[in-house]
Amino acid sequence: MEWVKLAGELLLSWPVVALVFLAMFHRPILKVLDRFGNGSDSEAEIGPVKIRLGKIADEGESAVNQLNKVNHVMAESRLLELEITSGAFGQMFTPEQQERMEKQINELRGLTEGNR
Repeated sequence: MEWVKLAGELLLSWPVVALVFLAMFHRPILKVLDRFGNGSDSEAEIGPVKIRLGKIADEGESAVNQLNKVNHVMAESRLLELEITSGAFGQMFTPEQQERMEKQINELRGLTEGNR
């Protein structure tokens, strides 16, 4: 009777269920994976929704590039602001504040010079 319980536990374990699932649905899974790998203009159809994967990827990349440009301009603007503040009002700050401002200036210089 013990072996029946052990066999039942083994047959209903997650690894066995996953293997059975893969065996039953390996062709559809391979088709989906193949679809994602083919071309930049692939389409995926999930129920009534059809998605153009290539177009979405291109638009996403364009949005990220635009956001990077905005961030770069903002960093350069902040660097200029800190440099002007340091030059004009640096003596009004405590030594600790001057040191922190100088660290920020140096960090922004490093970030903006590498992206020009």
